[in-house]
Amino acid sequence: MHFRVRRHVVQLIRMTYDPSIKRGRAEVVGSVKLINPVLSDDLRAHLSSSELSEFDVWLTTHHRANWLKQELAALTLAEQMAQAQLWFEQQEEGQDSAQLVADSLLRSWHPLRKVLKQRGLLE
Repeated sequence: MHFRVRRHVVQLIRMTYDPSIKRGRAEVVGSVKLINPVLSDDLRAHLSSSELSEFDVWLTTHHRANWLKQELAALTLAEQMAQAQLWFEQQEEGQDSAQLVADSLLRSWHPLRKVLKQRGLLE
């Protein structure tokens, strides 16, 4: 079983050997939303017990990896912001790329600030 993440879904792909072409053939068995990754009864019926087990392992690993990415982002954000400050200081005034990055940062900063306030982490 192979898992392919496509935007908001994960595709479950079964690889089977095809003697007519003398190589493996990929068959998309189904897909599951990443937000709420629950296998439907119909999809469960199409999967073997080992494939169900592989999906559970993949799901656990995928969630753990995302959690670690989020933790790393939070723990290194201050350092990244200091690096961004240095970059902005080196940009010439009126530079379009710096303005685009600044706009993007501000759009990301407002939701983060809102969460920090809700959690009582800002004064």
